[in-house]
Amino acid sequence: SYIIMGSLVLIVVVLVAQLLRRDPSQMGQVPYGENKGGEWGSQSGNEGFPLREAVCTRQFWVIFGMFFCFGFCTLVTMVHIVPHATDLGIPAASAANILATIGGLTIAGRVILGGVADKIGNRLVFIIGFILMSAAFFWLVPATEVWMLYLFAIVFGFAQGGPAASQSPLLARLFGLSSHGLILGVTSLGVTTGAAIGPFLAGYIFDVTGSYQVAYIVCAAVSIVGIILTALLTPPRGVQYKL
Repeated sequence: SYIIMGSLVLIVVVLVAQLLRRDPSQMGQVPYGENKGGEWGSQSGNEGFPLREAVCTRQFWVIFGMFFCFGFCTLVTMVHIVPHATDLGIPAASAANILATIGGLTIAGRVILGGVADKIGNRLVFIIGFILMSAAFFWLVPATEVWMLYLFAIVFGFAQGGPAASQSPLLARLFGLSSHGLILGVTSLGVTTGAAIGPFLAGYIFDVTGSYQVAYIVCAAVSIVGIILTALLTPPRGVQYKL
């Protein structure tokens, strides 16, 4: 199965990559929201911050913290929700379906909340996502029935789709496109760091307490920290546009 999946990904990525263009001007077009005169409300085109300047801004480290919180909560769920469900006596097949539900709703969240972000801004979508994730974790603490875990999966899966879709455009709005790939790669270390620490910490808490309840409370608290960090995010000095 893994060989088949890997082969399909390799083929699809290589083919789709041939359709990518760095800039709309390569196709005789302009970016959405820009007029023919080139007026634009944010960093665009080849303008923007190089990495060495971006890392010196407060906004860079606020986003790094936001990404850490997102990775922490996401991977705790993906790693531990199935063992948690089976520990509650839920059949393994149903536990796996809970995880699949999270994945399916994440796709829906990416599409729907990604579209919403185009209307209200990526920062607000991050806040909405963290609020829903926090509420889902608080719901999960006392949950013991399979329907309660499915409801968690629906809310959490949908919620995490918004921040997942908004990471790249949020960075582009803040720091422009000239070093966008490099800046995205470095800030994504926040996601991977949270993803490494979260599941380990949750597993340790379970080993010590014999329950995931404290771990989920920690995840809810981390989500609240994400809300606070996102609320503190503002454009760099001298730049005026909606995030």
